[in-house]
Amino acid sequence: MKENDEFILDIKRLGINGEGIGFYNKLTIFVDDAIPGEGHNVKIEKLEKNLGYAKSLEIKHRSPDRIEPLCKHYYECGGCQVMHINYEKMLEYKRDLVIEAIKKYTKLNPKSFEIYPTIPSDKTTGYRNRSILPIKEGLDTNLHVCMIKKNSNYLTAIDTCVIQDPLINEINDKIIAITNKMHLKAYVQKYNRGLLRFISIRVNRKNEALVTLICGEKNAKIKELAKEVSKIPGVKGVYENFNLEKKAINPFGEETNHLFGDEYIIENLGDIQYKIYPTTFFQLNTLQAEKLVDTVKKVSKLSRNEIVIDAYCGVGAIGLYLANSVKTVIGIENNKSAVLAAKDNAALNKIKNASFYQGDAVNLIPKIIEENKNEKEFTLIVDPPRTGLDKKLIECINNSGIRRIIYISCNPATLAKDIDLLSSNYKVNLMNPLDLFPYTSHTECITVLSKK
Repeated sequence: MKENDEFILDIKRLGINGEGIGFYNKLTIFVDDAIPGEGHNVKIEKLEKNLGYAKSLEIKHRSPDRIEPLCKHYYECGGCQVMHINYEKMLEYKRDLVIEAIKKYTKLNPKSFEIYPTIPSDKTTGYRNRSILPIKEGLDTNLHVCMIKKNSNYLTAIDTCVIQDPLINEINDKIIAITNKMHLKAYVQKYNRGLLRFISIRVNRKNEALVTLICGEKNAKIKELAKEVSKIPGVKGVYENFNLEKKAINPFGEETNHLFGDEYIIENLGDIQYKIYPTTFFQLNTLQAEKLVDTVKKVSKLSRNEIVIDAYCGVGAIGLYLANSVKTVIGIENNKSAVLAAKDNAALNKIKNASFYQGDAVNLIPKIIEENKNEKEFTLIVDPPRTGLDKKLIECINNSGIRRIIYISCNPATLAKDIDLLSSNYKVNLMNPLDLFPYTSHTECITVLSKK
């Protein structure tokens, strides 16, 4: 096998990033936009040890689950990975990804516990409540909102996004029209110069929006632009942010200033209200986030005697939702501003039995258990980033004596690896995948583990 070789490949399963996977002479081959059950004429583009990456030249046998993507930008934009697959079938594939991860990374038999069907999203389009889109100047010299082109670092202009809330698309269009009327320049990374770098928009279910203009340089024109943006219907507040680093990883820079209107918007999960600021972490699919916390509440079977330790608590979204069902909620979070927001949200909802602490869970969990040593019912909730749990935290949990763990994961691979390390002391009771991001390859999963 060598690069540029062409052959027919049968697609056997779906990969964690939404690509089709086939096998040829013990070589695992990844093919974008391919579906299990299809036969593709492929061309090898890249080879690594035991792995190959191929481009589909022609579909020889089409899957009945192949559909026409809803978005005209789909094959250029890297935002969605599986819009070419029937939604109901994709729900099955997301459950399969969890099962495959358990088989690959653990010693557990996935048939020894319940893995429920993937919980569908009621909305498959228009569900994203936040966007942070880069800006570039086109050949027409006008500015355009963009997405990062698939499998590249290049920007491709888009005029709409079908998975974003329609209000976000409307506001982006109006902002771009204003910038072009004002003849403003887009940021160009190559020269580290130009005014407008990103537009960030957050919306709630009341059709209220917060806009942040992320700039690559300081310029008096930004306040003039912000004033015009504040007049757009639905915009409740406008911020400026300055990101002056050429190779910045995070779109947001360190300096953020409130310019016009309200400083925050309010969003609800059930009866619980949350203040949302420009950089607040909040689930991007609000309706499905409600299903997630409802499912956590259902599967955890919490009692009034329970102390819930909410590690990675963020702004308290999950802990505050559960507070009225338990004795105490104790949130742990490294991010200082998130802890302050969690306390603010507790006060907003008049919740008295929730407290939040800044620090490392490895240090705080043993301290919390010691301070409540007369209590026996502890449930730990963890909702880590895609990288999973820190190994020191896993060791801490294994030594803690906590009787139950609710693990909320956004990455089946790291979930499985962490479960394997916990399995010496904890058994898996159930797993429930949830589709938080329709038409993307991302799979959320709620896992319940109990002390052996």
